[in-house]
Amino acid sequence: MLNAELRTKYLELRRALDPADAARRSAEIIDRLRRLPAFAAARGFLIYVASKDNEVDTKPLIRSLLKHIYPVLVPVAEPGGKLLWSRLHDMADLEPARFGILEPRPDARRVTKPPADSVIVVPGVAFSVDGWRIGYGGGYFDRFLVTYGGPIVALAYDIQIVTHIDNDTHDVPMDFIVTETTTYRRPV
Repeated sequence: MLNAELRTKYLELRRALDPADAARRSAEIIDRLRRLPAFAAARGFLIYVASKDNEVDTKPLIRSLLKHIYPVLVPVAEPGGKLLWSRLHDMADLEPARFGILEPRPDARRVTKPPADSVIVVPGVAFSVDGWRIGYGGGYFDRFLVTYGGPIVALAYDIQIVTHIDNDTHDVPMDFIVTETTTYRRPV
């Protein structure tokens, strides 16, 4: 199956999840993420803000992390496919932006270089057991991940895991994919 077909199929599966079931699964995924050594050791967090299509809900995690001393950075999609990172101080600073994604309001943006000892938590539509990802098709995270040197963690429901994804030369594999039942680690 082509990646575009996989994207359509798995978006439909995720959208079809009952909201209460998605919330329960999200809580289980976040609990597993918090126990991941790479996440626990991080001194900065780059995290997408769940905004659409029943994404694994990261908002409770972000609220919790904002109470700690380490910076929480959320993505800002710039024209031309560039992804910037803004330090978040309060969930009230977020509003829908391009593609309906929650981002800091322009007056609340604090564009920050990601700390060297940070972990990134990325969204996606489908993931292979060996770490490859199909995103939404804009390439924002793909372009950023090429320059990023820290641990890469994806959050997904079990229904988003596939056995194989055709990857392009510009794709970057996930180091970990955390679902409600399993944590997949990319083979080295």
